[in-house]
Amino acid sequence: MHYKKFKMKYFIAFICPLLFIASCANHENNKMIVGNWAGTEWLVNGSISNLDAQKASFTFTDKGNYSFIYDGNKEEGTYKVENDMLFTKPTNEREIMVKIVKLTKDSLTFDMNRSGQAETLMLIKK
Repeated sequence: MHYKKFKMKYFIAFICPLLFIASCANHENNKMIVGNWAGTEWLVNGSISNLDAQKASFTFTDKGNYSFIYDGNKEEGTYKVENDMLFTKPTNEREIMVKIVKLTKDSLTFDMNRSGQAETLMLIKK
């Protein structure tokens, strides 16, 4: 019985700081993603693609709304950030998840998977 209490004590001491760190990172990502972002490079399977990144832009609001414009086509909806994942939910469509590879005050990089094809989109803050 004494061993179980000892084990649980160390388990809690280890898990609580990890949860705190994860929640802080999540909060920082939520704040840093807000703003207007312009595409700079779009890779497909690690190589330069024929997708023009300069025609891509995102806007994320502090109210949880986003818009994405690519080559004149506009998508709008809601979003949420959970750790290093961005979930967007276009109006009347299914939720989409992409991995946030890099997020700083002036750059944002997504890893995406479109029908089994690996894509990376790099953006800078406008």
